[in-house]
Amino acid sequence: MSHADASQTVQDQSLGARAYEAIKHRIFTVAYAPGAYLNEVSISEELEIGRTPVHHALHRLAKEGLVNVIPRKGVIVRPVSLDEVAQIIEVRLVNEAYCASMAARRVTRADLEAPKAILAEAQREIDSGNGVEGLMNLDQSFHRWIAKVSGNPVLADILANLQDRAARFWFLSLSEAHHQQQVQQEHMDLLQAIAARDETSAASMARAHIESFRNTILRVL
Repeated sequence: MSHADASQTVQDQSLGARAYEAIKHRIFTVAYAPGAYLNEVSISEELEIGRTPVHHALHRLAKEGLVNVIPRKGVIVRPVSLDEVAQIIEVRLVNEAYCASMAARRVTRADLEAPKAILAEAQREIDSGNGVEGLMNLDQSFHRWIAKVSGNPVLADILANLQDRAARFWFLSLSEAHHQQQVQQEHMDLLQAIAARDETSAASMARAHIESFRNTILRVL
């Protein structure tokens, strides 16, 4: 491969990553609504990125379960399905409870500074009424922290995929103003259990947090 070809490949990969993140963000925030058809040409023009990186990004998102590629019809944002929500929650109940218990076992005092900062910023977002996008990002950061502290990268990868698949449902649930403070309190309780190195309580708090999400999203949908 020539130097020029190698440079082009790196550029294509970079553009593909940009397209992937941009499209995923629009799916998470329901800017691309569930069931909406996605046109590669239109997305390419919107993002000012060539069609090839957009094409690759859409197929990557299809592998992750966020869009469906339908032969001879095109690409659609995966529709909202109560069955899918229920299945994601079932898997989260098992894996996130275990992850929280492992985080409680392995957490150090130094580890606790990051989640405290995340929750402090989340409270500022709630108090300011800025909307749900910032809160959703902070929510994902908090859960990524738990996965990291659990010390199991394989589990962290599994949970990251589940978080991605649940993100747009989470966005919808956080649209309820009173639920925002409820989520904040649940996160604080979960952090307290992890900080106390109480594995049983941490697992219990994680399950209660996900059950709360289940109740809210079923009401919203």
